[in-house]
Amino acid sequence: MDKKALKKMNYLPKNLTFNDGVAFIGDLSLNELSTEHGTPLYVYDWDHIKENISDFTKAFGDETLYRYAAKAFICKELVNLLDQKNWGIDVVSGGEMATVLSSLGTLENSLFNGTYKTVREIDFFMENKGGHISIDNVDEISTLQDRASKNNVKQPVILRINLDVGAETHPMVLTSGYDQQFGVSIDIAESALKDIYNSDSLFFSGVHVHIGSQIKDPERFKKAMQECSSFLANNKASVEREIVFDAGGGFFSPYEGDENNEDLAIYADSIKSGIEENWDSEYKIMIEPGRAVVNNAGIILYTAGAIKEDRGEKPYILVDGGMSDNPRPALYGSEHKLFNISENKNSKEKLFAVSGRHCESGDLLVKEASLPDDTNTGDILMSTSAGAYTYSMASNYNRVPKSKVIGISESKVIDLIKRQSFEDTIAQDI
Repeated sequence: MDKKALKKMNYLPKNLTFNDGVAFIGDLSLNELSTEHGTPLYVYDWDHIKENISDFTKAFGDETLYRYAAKAFICKELVNLLDQKNWGIDVVSGGEMATVLSSLGTLENSLFNGTYKTVREIDFFMENKGGHISIDNVDEISTLQDRASKNNVKQPVILRINLDVGAETHPMVLTSGYDQQFGVSIDIAESALKDIYNSDSLFFSGVHVHIGSQIKDPERFKKAMQECSSFLANNKASVEREIVFDAGGGFFSPYEGDENNEDLAIYADSIKSGIEENWDSEYKIMIEPGRAVVNNAGIILYTAGAIKEDRGEKPYILVDGGMSDNPRPALYGSEHKLFNISENKNSKEKLFAVSGRHCESGDLLVKEASLPDDTNTGDILMSTSAGAYTYSMASNYNRVPKSKVIGISESKVIDLIKRQSFEDTIAQDI
């Protein structure tokens, strides 16, 4: 496959190439890596991730507060890379906090997000010099006041407002609107703001919105920021210093067949212009990119098992992974492009259904995969756009061990997360 054809496939790792059908990242053959490390195997083009981080920083500027959304994918090596680039982390659990803390020794550049925060997690965050906490509901205000007082801190908080500004996206990844559980409704936000302002141990630092994922239209961000800046302008008496406008995440990341021509700078300009529509004082922008940083840099390698020619209209390929390492097809009906990257395959293709190994009819990775018609047992299949919400959502369903994760940088392998053993799956049993 020539470079021009690869460039059009904007859902692939940027340093991925094909040689007679065999896939490489840098100089490393993915076939050889599958033999060395086993399958299923998550592989990240680490230099692609670095480039994505640089692209965001160039578009939004060094003064922006970057809080990478750990929910997309997190490991200690990625925390270190983000810290080197002056990025912080958006965390929603004690486990994500512990990952950051084990790498950096502090949570000072972290944002604590989420609809339900346990007292234990709140204390852990405050005890380790946590940065901002996003208030998701009015009940949290008194809880955070109490915990901040007991931890003897003046805790910076931002108020998450749920605006009726839906994104043009799948309903399962929509996070704003009247029927969504996230944030405080705009009609009670003023009262919540006054409660925060009157608190002895909370420091109001800004507003937060997150309208959904896979947002193609920058005007959605602009509209959200217009409403936020209007809200703050009407409540200036409760604002004491330079304010944070957290525009959330949801920046578009392509899957097969998806296109988006908007440059990141267009999103940055839309957010800035929306803020300045109604706000004339000092401010900082905060954003929470996740999927857009890691998704297309990641792939999963599978080994083809039995091929069933006697089932349904298309032959089934059974692979050694499935919904335990990538639950997105079962959850959202999403399909990831599959390539057969084994040597000496025919150019003629036919349709296959590709099924996972789990005892579920819904464990179908791809309903219609166009693959070489001589695809055989033992071939290596590559699933693309698999860097986000795959390992982070992986499970031990059927007590299948979680797969290994590696990165490739400058044609060298970086071990990120080790493969679980059979014994690891029962380690917590009593």
